[in-house]
Amino acid sequence: MKKRILLLSILICTTALSQAITLNNVEYTIDTLARFSPGPGAMYYQLQMLRATDRGGRLNCWLMTVDTKNPYVSIEAVMGRDAVIGTERPSAMAVRKSTSTKIFYGGTNGDFFATTGDVGRPTGLSIVNNEFVYTPTSSARRFGGVDEAMRAVVGTTMKYTGKLLLPDTTLTIKHVNYTRAADELVLYNQHNGTTTQTNAYGTELLIELLPGYAWHTTATLKARVVTKQVGVGSMAIPAGKAVLSGHGTMQTMLNTLNEGDTVTVKFTLKIDGTNTNVSQCIGGDNYALIVDSGRVEQSNFWNELHPRTAFGSNETGDTLLFLVVDGRGVSTGCTTKVLGEIMHYYGAWKAVNWDGGGSSCLYIRPFGEVNHGSDGTERAVGNAMFAVANIPEDDNVIASIAPYQPDYALPRYGMAAPDFVGYNRFGVLIDTHVEGVTLSCDETLGHILNDGRFFADGTQNGLLHAVLNDSVACDIPVRLNTSSPITIRLDSLLIDSRHPYSIEVSGIVGNASIEVYPGALTWHSLNDQVATVSDEGIILGVSNGSTQVIGRLGDYTDTILVNVEIPSHVPMQWEDFLAFDEWKITSTTGFNPTWVVSNCLGCPSGLAFTYVIGRSPFLKIENKERMYSLPDSIRWAFQTDAQLTKVNMGIRTDKAEQATTITLFPEGVPSNTQNQVCIPVRETFGDDPAIFPLWLEYINFLVDTKTTTGTHNITLWPIELIYNEYVESALPCTSAEPTARKILDNGQLLIIHNNTRYTLLGTAIH
Repeated sequence: MKKRILLLSILICTTALSQAITLNNVEYTIDTLARFSPGPGAMYYQLQMLRATDRGGRLNCWLMTVDTKNPYVSIEAVMGRDAVIGTERPSAMAVRKSTSTKIFYGGTNGDFFATTGDVGRPTGLSIVNNEFVYTPTSSARRFGGVDEAMRAVVGTTMKYTGKLLLPDTTLTIKHVNYTRAADELVLYNQHNGTTTQTNAYGTELLIELLPGYAWHTTATLKARVVTKQVGVGSMAIPAGKAVLSGHGTMQTMLNTLNEGDTVTVKFTLKIDGTNTNVSQCIGGDNYALIVDSGRVEQSNFWNELHPRTAFGSNETGDTLLFLVVDGRGVSTGCTTKVLGEIMHYYGAWKAVNWDGGGSSCLYIRPFGEVNHGSDGTERAVGNAMFAVANIPEDDNVIASIAPYQPDYALPRYGMAAPDFVGYNRFGVLIDTHVEGVTLSCDETLGHILNDGRFFADGTQNGLLHAVLNDSVACDIPVRLNTSSPITIRLDSLLIDSRHPYSIEVSGIVGNASIEVYPGALTWHSLNDQVATVSDEGIILGVSNGSTQVIGRLGDYTDTILVNVEIPSHVPMQWEDFLAFDEWKITSTTGFNPTWVVSNCLGCPSGLAFTYVIGRSPFLKIENKERMYSLPDSIRWAFQTDAQLTKVNMGIRTDKAEQATTITLFPEGVPSNTQNQVCIPVRETFGDDPAIFPLWLEYINFLVDTKTTTGTHNITLWPIELIYNEYVESALPCTSAEPTARKILDNGQLLIIHNNTRYTLLGTAIH
């Protein structure tokens, strides 16, 4: 199968508009694969960066920019499970914190965190909603966040100072939410959890702020002592209140205070030498800022290729940038220098490197993690930073629409089917797939097909008009390329006389692949006796054999090899062209399996083996056998006197790297009865014609340890390929029973067909 020029995400159609960027002295082209607003004041970009010369390297990037001047926007840090210790997936944080009027619509993972001991504890300065969450013992870590005016704070050095001012002395508040050591005074708040988690060797005062005061990170605050406990520990921390916890000499000083007393707490936070009221903050690495005052760091950076997460802002601090670069896969990952170069290209004046690797995640509501994390699944992390929509009321009325792809560059005769998102009047994304949008355009640009798609058969650039309910509208600029290369998606095709195939054609504009109307090409089959092709590019098999079909558009041509296989009779038993007893047998040591050969065509084959106790006992037969033509179902029966836990069948689609494992009877295999199965092909593997031919590679019998020691047999009836235009009475593969599909909790796909349950594993199932 020919690979498409771009691998598309589920969110977008490709765009052909490209830019260039230089990363570590290497030029890359940038394809913007998606661009839309995920919420008020924000813009989301899916970016693919390819080396301009050899295309040997790729960076897949995911960027969100946020205008903090938007009246409905705030920025909030979130701790995993709302505590300094603990981890949680960023998407789970966003969903948990969101309400109908406060919507966490986009953000990234944050700080590096402890993976042993106090798992989730951040390594750097952490502040949530004007309250200290964690004040580190070292100031070597960089950090990023916002102040109380929602302007970016991206810094190199921080200095925290906490004081408890008593009438005759001043005590140092050593830390916030940190383990209390000997002779220390520590302040604990709601971000520590529900209690201080201290031992009984100290005094603790629950305090609440006096009216007119609110928590700040640089402020002098008045508070009242609500409760005093001596020698108890683990005092409860109600939301909005705090606990002063003292040990040793600090305990002695706290003992002089009583319930009802007023105390003064003074916090000072210096960011790069300046007192700053930081509202939200997350720590970064211990290298230099990746961008500082508009300059990308050239020497003190993390010089390894990994997935990366960055946070930064423009020079005025009112536009924030959240960036994730994928790595350890198709996307190579990058150094923090390259990370800084990307941030600088998109306008960062200052930027910090946050935790990367498998932690790197960009969350966009309602899609979840939009990048492809290197763990294969979204990782639970210590904290994250989000853009939040704060709206006065719940509103689910679409007030504006926008396409995922804001502009198009199309080859002549290219087609586009824009997909639209819908927003309420506050700019909150409320519909990810708006239906009922109608398109129109001037005839000089093209026209709209009966199925609603835009067909670029015009001669001039122009605007594609989109309207919803005669009131909500937007325009999409379209640029036409009068001549461009074409490519047929498939190199080769297996077909029969029952399934016409409409040839899929793409036109190439820049680095992007755009669907081209196949009827715009001139088609020709080199042998009409084998396969015909219509003027609309529809191929139909006529007789067994091979031929080529050629398509031409202007100066460009492409070819598809067509192989036709028409079943001679149905069902086609596998014994017509192979015998099970030629397959390789592997098994648990001591089973000594042998074939019991049948003397008649179409009769069952047999396996005999001796069961002995072993770990994970199995018996497996394997080969690489190609299935004929395009079966609709695969039918098979077997019987055994042994006890089996499962039977797995491995079927590989054409060009796939590995077989898909189909578990037959996952809830247990009946013994001493004919077990009949019927696997629906298209329900199982999809209806893409490129899946054919199919290959049977193995059948694995997993033996239950309850099986009695001794000789056992497995009888294998011939596998049959079923084609639906034939009606049969015995063991039908068609039924009134619907085929049900369900994703299980473990990620497997469950298919129920003809009351038979199958679970499927492997890369072929999506």
